[in-house]
Amino acid sequence: MILTEGLSIPEGYDQCPYRSYVWSILSRTQTFSTEHYLQLLSESENSLSKELRMKIKNDTFRTLMNDQRFHQKVSEDSLIRILSCVAMTNDVGYVQGLNVLLAPIAYSCHRSEPQAFAILHSVITYHIPLYITPNLEGVHTGLSLVDVVLKSIDPVLSEALDSKFLKTEIYAFPSVLTLSACTPPLQAVLKLWDFLFAYGFHMNILFIVAQLIIHRTVILESEQPMKILRNFPSLEANEIIKLSLSFIPELPKPLFELIARHGYDKSVPKRLKAFLADGE
Repeated sequence: MILTEGLSIPEGYDQCPYRSYVWSILSRTQTFSTEHYLQLLSESENSLSKELRMKIKNDTFRTLMNDQRFHQKVSEDSLIRILSCVAMTNDVGYVQGLNVLLAPIAYSCHRSEPQAFAILHSVITYHIPLYITPNLEGVHTGLSLVDVVLKSIDPVLSEALDSKFLKTEIYAFPSVLTLSACTPPLQAVLKLWDFLFAYGFHMNILFIVAQLIIHRTVILESEQPMKILRNFPSLEANEIIKLSLSFIPELPKPLFELIARHGYDKSVPKRLKAFLADGE
């Protein structure tokens, strides 16, 4: 159901009221008690450095700044508390982009901070741990994969971007880092994330390529395509999902396996180089 239709919104609701529970189940998130959460929050007040606290606050201040619906449900203080607990429970502490990764989760779990914390912790610990290393190695691998997939699916668009020196590191970094949560509208992000939780977070690589192809005519005809790429046009969730699924049969199986594993498997960059060398 989730893969084909997404989560429905019952009459009288502004979002699916059970989305947080579905995401918890799909990500195999363990129940996290309020008591345990409050204990962790208390410990963070004494353990986190002033510099780290400031880093978190500087990011939460900017989180989905222009989305009034988001801020009606999720306060900045709530984001700070959740991210402080996240910083207490991983080796890195806090890295760029965690605030935007938290945003869709916090919105879906706006009635329960402990649940929002538990889901985010599960995602970054078990599904995309390489996205939150000090050098964001999983993100950089993801950027390389976006480049490879685009060349395979749409070589004309890929060559056009290359000719203008528009590399994925320049235009796709935020979208890879945040699993496309940096691009509005939030309701479309939630629908894409329903799919990511159900199918796998690696599908975001194909989502980004799909966004490029949806807007390929505008990009190819523009004298300054970076203006378009700097701020991707609004997400079209249904079209993105449909296009992304159509890519899978077109990609070599070894490449798709690397896409599927890049968020948690440190061997992927080396294997990707070998794959590309074999194809030359």
